[in-house]
Order: sequence, then structure tokens, then C-alpha cells
Amino acid sequence: TLFGAPSPKTQELDDHYFGAIPPRVAAFMKEANQELWKLGIYAKTEHNEVAPGQFELAPIFTNGNVAVDQNHLIMDILRETAKKHGFACLLHEKPFQGINGSGKHDNYSIITDDGQNLFSPGDKPAENIRFLLFVCAFIRAVDTYPLLLRLSASCTGNDHRLGANEAPPAIISIYLGSYIENILYDIYTKNRKKQTTQEEKATFNPVTGLSYIPHDNTDRNRTSPLAFTGNKFEFRMLGSSMSASFSNTVLNAIMAESLNQIADELEGIKYIQDIREKALTICRTLIEKHKRILFSGDGYSEEWAKEAKRRGLPNVKSFIESTEVLNDPSVINLFTSLNIYSEKELAANRIILQEQYEKIMGIEVRTMIEMARKDILPSQIAELKFYNDIINTSGKNTPKFIRDHASTISTLIDQTYQAIQSLEDAWQKATTIGNTFEVGQNIYYKINPLMDKLRASVDAYEKIAAREFYKLPSYEDILFNI
Repeated sequence: TLFGAPSPKTQELDDHYFGAIPPRVAAFMKEANQELWKLGIYAKTEHNEVAPGQFELAPIFTNGNVAVDQNHLIMDILRETAKKHGFACLLHEKPFQGINGSGKHDNYSIITDDGQNLFSPGDKPAENIRFLLFVCAFIRAVDTYPLLLRLSASCTGNDHRLGANEAPPAIISIYLGSYIENILYDIYTKNRKKQTTQEEKATFNPVTGLSYIPHDNTDRNRTSPLAFTGNKFEFRMLGSSMSASFSNTVLNAIMAESLNQIADELEGIKYIQDIREKALTICRTLIEKHKRILFSGDGYSEEWAKEAKRRGLPNVKSFIESTEVLNDPSVINLFTSLNIYSEKELAANRIILQEQYEKIMGIEVRTMIEMARKDILPSQIAELKFYNDIINTSGKNTPKFIRDHASTISTLIDQTYQAIQSLEDAWQKATTIGNTFEVGQNIYYKINPLMDKLRASVDAYEKIAAREFYKLPSYEDILFNI
């Protein structure tokens, strides 16, 4: 929301996350499922999420192009079904300040036409050369094109979410899990010691008298933007309103380029043993060159931002900044050489994205100013008049609270009005200077702080305003009535 003071209670108790699905929401989910079943779309899980009023749906995996189409249909059905149950399905990445936003997880793997998953480690990952080669190809692809991946997960709303201690950071890195990562480092250091097989690792149980519990070989690091999860990579940066089509296009393109390079080195080798040795050499070279992209620590920490800078990893903090990667010669060559996009198409996409950012921000700025003028200022003035009338009537007998309250509201009126004026003037200047990218940068660096300033003034008033005067719904009204 453009305005909205934080609720006294939000998500700190985790009671929503671990609680039962509310009956009204369960009824909505039931009807949504019935509509999805008619289209052949099946949900694997549905559950409460961390923030109040937030829920998750995960469909069953399928081929990439089908999955993207299904995701579009799911969003449409959720919105339409929500209306029938008196809800609004908000797909914005950050609908409410101060609580978790929403995103999508793009689960990526490569499967052959006969059903073999090339990211499946098998029982003995250390001896599965094909698996190791494809993982190393993925590592190379991500480290070579981190900014392109950042763009594929970027939109105006996601700027409010990424790196906000609830979602992956804007710095691209890969988490493999200690088991797979140790295998790769053994290859890199030529330490070919015997590895524990998947079966041995799964069946080991130090507690006697209990049957074994299968052990996942990838501890799930929720702070990582790209994590290996058993037999796939989970790309966690996408915003909830976005299509996954471009992110999958990017993943396929960068993987294709990496595999092309590897194929050039392997093709022509006659004997299988020579191919295995060459493949290990390729893995070793790729790990040495691209190991900086591997990170298993806390992606939310300030230490990681410093470490990423030391490693030379880019930290692009805004959607508008990420759009310029489509102007990068290496990115243009990637898409044109694979016959995915022409140079003109890339230029058109870049300009469209930049114009989209300007238009969305323009709508938000104009809406913010209109709300402040037509709703907030009249409320402030009416409440100030109410207390001033008491002061004029009571004179010296006016309670201190009323005098102080009137003074505070008067100050907030001035602050709100000044913030409106500053925002209007700055918007006029920001949108008339430079090309589309420069306008976008002006908006991000000059307009956003002024929007924050206006919001701070209005939110400060909401915290002390009498309900009789402040008519806009509060976060409590919106979030805790489902």
C-alpha cells in the first residue's frame, strides 16, 4: 500500500504460519481447486504462509512451457474466485509494508525425451560424471550472466521485496548443499577419496531401535536465490505477479551456451575413459573459474554483501538498473547466436521495460498525491478543527493532551503538505530529463525517497488519528478479517 501504519500485531508470533487454514479461505481454495481441475491443473500443496492473510499454492511440476501457461491460468482463477468469496487476491510482491511479501519459486531441471533428469545425482553422485558436468555447466552459466538472471526476476513491485530479510537478496549466488559442494571441491582439489553413497547416507541412523529416516542431501537454505534441491535448481527471486516465461528463457539460454562450450571440448574424443577424464578436467576448470558464485551462508547478512563485493559479484538493487543488461554485447550475442531474440527485439524489450517502470511509478505517485489531498489532508484538518474548537471553548482549562495533540496534528499537516509539493515538483523534473533509462534512475533515486517521506508523515498521523476522522482502512482492518 502507498500508506498504512504498521499493525500492533503482525507476524512475530508465527501463529498464522503454523495455524489452521481459516474456514472462509478453505472454501475459497476448494472452489479454486475445482476450477483448476477443469483445466487439468492440480495443486500439490496449499497452506498458510508467514504473513497474516497470506497463503501459498504449489502446482504439480510439468514441462516448462506448460507450467508457465498453467501459472497464468492459476493467477487468473485465484483472482476471479476470490471475488466470489468476498476476498481480494493480491499478487503484488509487497502489498503491505512491514510484513512478508510474495514471490514465486521457479523449479528448473533438464529432462531428456526419454525421461532422464540430467540434474539427478543418482546413488553415487561423485561417480556420476554426467550429473557433475551439468551442475558445473549451470554454475558457469549463472556466474557468467548474473545480471541477466537478476533482470528475469525483476519488476517494479519486486524492488520492495528482494533483500528485505524475507526474500532472497538481490545478489545472485548458488547454494548446492554441503554434500554436493564437497564433491565438487574434491574434484577441484583432485582429492578423489571414496564418497558416501546416497543409499549409505540415507540409511545411516545413530539411534538404535528406530527405522531410518531418508536424509535430504541438500539442507534448504531459504536465504539463497538459487538452491539445488535434490534433482533441480530452485530459482526463488521471481515476484508473485510475474510470468516465469522470461526467467525460463534465460535459464535455458545460458545453459545452452555453457553446454555448447563443453560439447566443443568433448566432441571428437574417441574412448570413453578419455571422455571421463576430459569431463573431470572441464569440471575442475569450471569450478576454479566460477567457484565465487557458490555460497552456503546467510544471504540476508551484511557480511555477505561485503563478501560478495570482495568476490566481484554484482549487487543490482533496482529493476530499472537491471534493464541495461539487455544492452550488454555479451547478452546480445547470447540471444542472437541461439536465435532467441534479435538485437532489435532486445532493444525494444529494454525500452518497454523502462517505460513500464516509469508508467507504474507514475500511477503510484499520482495516486499517492490524490489520496493525500482528497483523503488525508481533509481528515487532518477536520480533526485539528475539532480540537481547536475545544481549546477555544475551554481556554486555560484545556487539558494538556488536547493542546499537545492539536499541535502535533498541525505539524503533521505542514509536513504532509510540504511533502506533497516536493513530490509533485520532483516528478515533473524527473520525467522530463534524459532518455527512458535516465528517467527511470531519476525516479528510483529521487522520487522514491520523497514518496517515503510523504508516507512517513501520513503514517505518523494514522497512528494518532481518531477513527472518526481517519476513514481509510487500517492494516488491522484489512489483514485480520478473513
